[in-house]
Amino acid sequence: MLHLSLIHITKQVFIRVSYSDKLLKVSLLYGVLHMINTIDNSFIRSVVPKTRTRSTIQVQDIKSKKARNLVRGIDPSSHRSTKKALEKIKHNCKYSDYKKALQYIKTSPIFDNNDIGQLFNEHCPKGMPSLVEFSPREITFQIDCYSSKLLEISEKAEDIVKYLKDNDLISALNACNEMVDLKGTSIFLIRMLSYITNRYNLLSYEDNEVLSKIDFLKSKIQLSKCSFVEEAVTQLSNLRTSHLAICKRINDFSGTFPYGYIAKSFIKPIPQDSKEFDQTLSAFYSFSLFDAFLYFKMIISQDLPFLTKLEIKDELSSAYEKITCIDFLPDTMYESIDESSGYYYLRECFLFVEQPKALEFLTIHGYYYSDFSNNYSSISHVKNLIDRYFLGLNSLNQLKCSNFNEVHINWDKYESSTCGMLENSTALIHLLTKKQGHLDEEEQLLFVKLMSFSRDVGQICHPDYLLSIANSAKDNQLKLVTQCLITINKNSQYNEHQLRSTIQNYCINEFNSDLIELLKYLYDVSPAVAEHLLQACNETFLCTLFLLVEKPVDALQLRADMLHWFGEKTDDERYIDRAKTLRIDIQINKERGTIDDSRIYVDPLKFTQWFEDNMVSKLTMALDNLIIGSQFVKLDWSKKNASLGTSEEIIDSILNCYKEFCENKVFGIASYLGRRIRHGTFKGTAITEVKNLPKKEEYQHLFEDKDFKNKFDEWMLQYESMIEDLVKTHLQIKSKRKPHGLITTSIDSPIKNTAADQLIIEILNIYSKRSGVIRLPSLITDCCWKLVDYDLTRTKKLLSEMKSSHGVFSYTPKNYSNKFRRQYSKFTQEVNSITGQKFGLMASWFNKPNYASPSTDIYLLFNVVVSEVKDSVSNFNPVIDLDDRNFSVNGGTYYVIYDALYVLVHNTARHGKSDGKILFSVSKPEDRNAIKINLMSEVDSYEALNHAKEQIEKGLKITDNDDDAHIIEGKSGLKKLRKLEKEGSISNISFMTDEENTMLCFEFYFELSSRGKYNDIDS
Repeated sequence: MLHLSLIHITKQVFIRVSYSDKLLKVSLLYGVLHMINTIDNSFIRSVVPKTRTRSTIQVQDIKSKKARNLVRGIDPSSHRSTKKALEKIKHNCKYSDYKKALQYIKTSPIFDNNDIGQLFNEHCPKGMPSLVEFSPREITFQIDCYSSKLLEISEKAEDIVKYLKDNDLISALNACNEMVDLKGTSIFLIRMLSYITNRYNLLSYEDNEVLSKIDFLKSKIQLSKCSFVEEAVTQLSNLRTSHLAICKRINDFSGTFPYGYIAKSFIKPIPQDSKEFDQTLSAFYSFSLFDAFLYFKMIISQDLPFLTKLEIKDELSSAYEKITCIDFLPDTMYESIDESSGYYYLRECFLFVEQPKALEFLTIHGYYYSDFSNNYSSISHVKNLIDRYFLGLNSLNQLKCSNFNEVHINWDKYESSTCGMLENSTALIHLLTKKQGHLDEEEQLLFVKLMSFSRDVGQICHPDYLLSIANSAKDNQLKLVTQCLITINKNSQYNEHQLRSTIQNYCINEFNSDLIELLKYLYDVSPAVAEHLLQACNETFLCTLFLLVEKPVDALQLRADMLHWFGEKTDDERYIDRAKTLRIDIQINKERGTIDDSRIYVDPLKFTQWFEDNMVSKLTMALDNLIIGSQFVKLDWSKKNASLGTSEEIIDSILNCYKEFCENKVFGIASYLGRRIRHGTFKGTAITEVKNLPKKEEYQHLFEDKDFKNKFDEWMLQYESMIEDLVKTHLQIKSKRKPHGLITTSIDSPIKNTAADQLIIEILNIYSKRSGVIRLPSLITDCCWKLVDYDLTRTKKLLSEMKSSHGVFSYTPKNYSNKFRRQYSKFTQEVNSITGQKFGLMASWFNKPNYASPSTDIYLLFNVVVSEVKDSVSNFNPVIDLDDRNFSVNGGTYYVIYDALYVLVHNTARHGKSDGKILFSVSKPEDRNAIKINLMSEVDSYEALNHAKEQIEKGLKITDNDDDAHIIEGKSGLKKLRKLEKEGSISNISFMTDEENTMLCFEFYFELSSRGKYNDIDS
């Protein structure tokens, strides 16, 4: 229009200018053409009136003048300004004006790049903090108005699904990119990216182009802006996370944040009522119109009785059908179908929930396979689906109770002959729910066996049904099994008491008080039941079995025996590892003299619960990003929150875990300090007996001496002041308010740095395994104990110093007979004896508990080995020369060093001088993540040196039929070293002789980042 107007004006000028002014005409024509060619199109758009569509909201459509002015005052590029203005409209104007203002922002091109989000977006919107509810009619109106745009995006969605059906990831990613260019950024797109990531990981792709395209798209759509959705999608579909824990977190979300409703629909796709449908539809609408279109069509197709039937254009319905008619087949999704595939499929169903088979599978199995506390009352539609799927299933004897040889994903009906673990589990819960936990005698016996052919029953079954089974159980093993299951998800003091009572009575009456025999019996009945018992009977729990276990050290020994037996029975090295470590811990604690002391305490169950509720999603997302991006981990523990890199996110997560471990007032060290220290126990222990000593009849007359009384009162005042200062100032978690607290929540020492670095190495080693996430809480708990152990040692050192400086009373009487002098001396000795005992006791409160993380100083470990060898080799009493330093060995695998040292020290005892020198040293090479261990032993003579050399070199050549290095008793051969080297646990074994000093010289490396064959336990 503007171009034509300019041409018309030029023509009129040409007519009015005379022929003689030809030059002027040419110049004028040139100028007009230049104007036409250089006109700014955006200027044209701003001056030419738009054709108004029936879906476009204009500012003048907002009735409230105040609301209109607030909208006009918004900075379109500022999310904060927009959100602030909308909040003012919401609170000061009618809700209808608020909705129109938001609709204007979502449709006006002026707000194209605003983070509130439009109907169609190139990047992820941040949205509004609270849900804005639009009616289904309002949303379907917009769907019809923008049908052309939706059809374009739907075609790309269809292409993506087609490519993914055949695992053509590159083509699918290219189609995703084209979808973004069409402003098709959506929840659908995020789900597809997660699906592609899973296929890349599960199907062992090695094409880095896939990873780079995924990263490019995540950056292009600015996925981090909607971190809530990103975390929900990533964690729910991450096969290494605890699905039930993630579901519980999402279900427990009670805010009105729109993306919370979206996340809940991933778990429970079918709405409970019309209100839930309206809210979820509005939530999807807040992200993109395309998502609202998909959700609307998916739910409307279910013919739910409480929904008003609304129609959209036929071409849109046809486009939706094209997307949904393509099925992702499990045979293509996974390398093979086994008993776990159904569980993995369930976790991924929400990624392609538009497909009817996936929707039904998620609806049926997701109903039962969820945290029991969030089971919703089934509407008739869901109930009909469940009843149809489990039609004819009436008894537990119809369930799968044998090996899963031939497995399929059964969409239409439960089939015991081909079902997997998930389907068998939901079928079991279906029957228990149907029967309300009332089983006949045959079913009660079968229930125990079914534990080996089902999963997570303790978490997904309502405790009332399990309690009903336990109360009616006539069989002890059934009672034991059900009570183990109950304590998994409802670990109250009462339930734990019931479990203790059952275990002890069963064990005493049937197995002669032998818990190992009970474990063996249960394993024959059901390996899963035996594993349940093993998990329940940790060191802390065993200490409470007073009828079976007399002392804490007995609990450790019993736990080690149980783990070792189960590890050998199942051929699982992890259990054997833990057993060996516990046994070495017993020897180490004997060496330290701390085996039966009371300990500082952190509730491991509650800490694990906190971790799963608050940290697992953040940490696993950071680890996934690290692994997918093949990034280098740079560990700088001093730079918390320094930047937004993946390494920093991992560091922040670990530091947050350690902070909670220390500061939590319910289950952390702070709660222990509160109970044990600040609530009077510490002061009472330190002061009461000393203060009451003068009241003893035998000492009362001494206090008639004013000089003595004043001296003691003055000392007592200083002593009490010192105790008060310890309690208020030092025995605290360090903070701004308590700057001198001895327990710090930062990585502030080389020892802590080493432990934290090692934790990252171990996390990365296990995380790629499917069970890696399950093991994260215990791994992090172990590390937290290693970190705090440094502060506990400092605390005990301070207590020792305070005892020496303030806890010693002395008095020299003047001009008294020897009798009185002896009485003064006796009183003084008794005071000092009491303070010594009390400070020793209080120091023991800061010992790391026996159940906590296995870690030790390597020099202490060497002393333990020497003590063990002394017990088995007579006359062995060497002179030990150690480096004057410490080196902590972490991670529960130091039994490898123990085994190697036992071999060397034992051979030193056999071939060396019985009272000769042994030099032992440890160093850390700069060029590798390992420690270098050197041991030198003196020999009697040159002849003995040659004989020892011959025997040792012969022993080191033997590589077949390797023996284990025994920990409890017996001997170990040199071939054990070669076995450890072969496994990768140690490396570079070397042996030589020092003829000048007649010494045997051994050297080997212990790899800190490698567990040898144990790396593949979870593969």
